[in-house]
Amino acid sequence: MYIQYFLLDLGLAKAKIGLVFSLALLMRAFGNIIGGKIADLLGYKRTLLVGYTIYAFPPLLFLLHNALFASLVYPIMSLGSGIGTPAKSLFIVEQTQRRKGLTYMLVQRVLPSIPPALTAPVGAKLYEMGKYYVAVFMGFFGLLISLLLLVFLKDTKRERAQNPFDFNLLRSKSFTDLLFLYSLDAFSTEAVQWIVPLYLRELGYSVLDYGFLISAQTLIIAFGGTFAGIFVDRFEPVNALGLSYLVVAMSLLAFSLGKGWILALAYLLWKTFGMIGFAALPLLIERYFSDIKASAFGTINAMTTLISIPAPSFGGVLLRFGVGVPFIFKAATNFVCFIWVKISLNES
Repeated sequence: MYIQYFLLDLGLAKAKIGLVFSLALLMRAFGNIIGGKIADLLGYKRTLLVGYTIYAFPPLLFLLHNALFASLVYPIMSLGSGIGTPAKSLFIVEQTQRRKGLTYMLVQRVLPSIPPALTAPVGAKLYEMGKYYVAVFMGFFGLLISLLLLVFLKDTKRERAQNPFDFNLLRSKSFTDLLFLYSLDAFSTEAVQWIVPLYLRELGYSVLDYGFLISAQTLIIAFGGTFAGIFVDRFEPVNALGLSYLVVAMSLLAFSLGKGWILALAYLLWKTFGMIGFAALPLLIERYFSDIKASAFGTINAMTTLISIPAPSFGGVLLRFGVGVPFIFKAATNFVCFIWVKISLNES
């Protein structure tokens, strides 16, 4: 959570930190493409094991206290995460008979959000005390335990597509609509989310203040993720997706102008309603595609990620026009997404 601060303290310029996040996006996109194909051909569990192994070990590079190696941590972890994401997401949806959205969000967002609520302030305090490596070791052992538990997962569905590489996704109007929406949303998100801790520092908030904000955010995610899953199940993914774009747009406008509790509330609303898009995507994939769902899921994730590669650097450019400008840009793109859902995706 504090990688931006760590890279700054190692002497990396803010613009170069943006390049690190751009490289991470490239690695995630590559991982999604490969992971989707592997999952459809070889099964979900094998793909998860490969992806999570790549994801778990890079934090140890922090211990070298070298700017170059520290810059590689997040990109390599993003590669592993990208490989495992299609398999993990579609595995959850396939194994769920009822309340797919709720179950998906509980497994993907709600339960994983609880530990950071407790550890974020601890990590911030350790960082300010100069004991960041203690936090790194704690995180690494947590990832290692999760990797060992993954070995016991049973992949109950083994029938996969024979040749997902021949599937032409661009022939589907639903695919192109989803690609446009998620690409625009992902680009604007990646342009601003890395700026948040720097934005708070500009406003005079400390690292510890940011840690408490993350802690509060994870608690909201625990409840908001449950809300997002129920909302998607109740109102259908398309309607829920449109509402999420609208609420996030208004929240970003408030975040760019507010201070104190208004700023914190706007940020938490942004993160909470942003999860609705996350909850809706696998359900939309399951609805529109059949034999090669993991490939379709991975392709959408990969293409939206590739489009977002220059986004962190673009966010750095927007900072030149004012510290709140990147968040206004994000709000405008979400208004466009809301209109597109109403005009095009509803017809699909």
